[in-house]
Amino acid sequence: MKHKRFIIFFMIVSTVFLSGCWDRQELQDLDIVSAIGIDKGGNTSENRYLVTVQVFNEGQIATAGGQGVKSMSAPVTTYSAVGSTVEEAIRKVMPKSPQELFFPHVQLMVIGEELARKKGIHDLFDFIERDSQFRTLFPILVVRDNTAKTLLQITTPLEDVPSAKIVGGLESTTKIRGEYASTRADQVIQQLERGETANLTGVQITGDPEKGNKMTNIQEISPKTAIEIRGLAIFKKGKLKKWLDEDTARGAIWINNELKKTVIDLNCEKVKKGIAAEVMRTKTKIKAEIKNQKPVIQITVKSEGHLSEVHCPIDLSKHTSIEKLENQMEKEIKEEVMMAVKEAKKQKTDIFRFSEYINRENPKLWKEIKKKWNDEIFPETKINVNVKAFIRRSGLRTKSYIK
Repeated sequence: MKHKRFIIFFMIVSTVFLSGCWDRQELQDLDIVSAIGIDKGGNTSENRYLVTVQVFNEGQIATAGGQGVKSMSAPVTTYSAVGSTVEEAIRKVMPKSPQELFFPHVQLMVIGEELARKKGIHDLFDFIERDSQFRTLFPILVVRDNTAKTLLQITTPLEDVPSAKIVGGLESTTKIRGEYASTRADQVIQQLERGETANLTGVQITGDPEKGNKMTNIQEISPKTAIEIRGLAIFKKGKLKKWLDEDTARGAIWINNELKKTVIDLNCEKVKKGIAAEVMRTKTKIKAEIKNQKPVIQITVKSEGHLSEVHCPIDLSKHTSIEKLENQMEKEIKEEVMMAVKEAKKQKTDIFRFSEYINRENPKLWKEIKKKWNDEIFPETKINVNVKAFIRRSGLRTKSYIK
């Protein structure tokens, strides 16, 4: 009898703890945020930040994905507000939305260039780490020559949701061109925690932003306004110092060992940049050495690839021909790496975190030079670059039909 009473009591108590989703939220009661933009607000503490959220129009997206007729309403809507903190600005945005804002599905965060240059980005990520609604796996980009609010209002062809288009463009650019890297929020936070330098990829509006804020922008075969991934922003003490572009930006990606794939143009006979070599695998190793109580950085890059296009009469069946192209490829990679090193030294910003290698090699020396590393020692530090490149294949043709 006692056992039966105990079992009944246990079952009653269990129903309390196993009662299901007591704090559930129905999807129809939520407005899902796809992207967040942060800009410089006013000049007082009350309106320090301008925050913009891009919200899914679930009905429009569902219609586009199904068999129904697509309406002319926009697939997303943006709301903006100012506040003394990012959190306050978000709270002010909420009354403008018909439903509760839902942040776990944020795909992207963008930062306006003016904010990045004048105030910096050090204070922008504290609320993300403290709020359990946010996941720190979304990429962060800097809006070049414009505001985050304007970027999030641009309509995009092929992809209904602008934030998804930007993220997709960033991923494809990283995989194919190799000039820029996708930096997640948690990685940016780690960069800022480990030192005073950081680097973020840029995104730029091309064309007229006002026309880009209209649905007519995507009704043309060639839209008047577009969004493209462009530039690598380097930060010092949390503030944007310089933009790196093209080969210089790719040189920085080589050093940071973030490059996945890319194409290098090589000269052939009298044809300048007549051969395209596609890099398929690459690995960079960095080592710090101490000579005469001074740090010396050794960078070793090993790359492998194949020839994807030839515009000159060259016999690729000959070993000497491949060897010449490999030497040229090594020279090209080294030049790009040194361009990035030169620019970082000029800005007195160790975006490659050579300091960490010095600290591991000689902690005592690092303590002595830590405070003057970026401004005095790094610009004068000797950096050696060694590149080994291998062309593994020439494709299905060894002799070009071009004569």
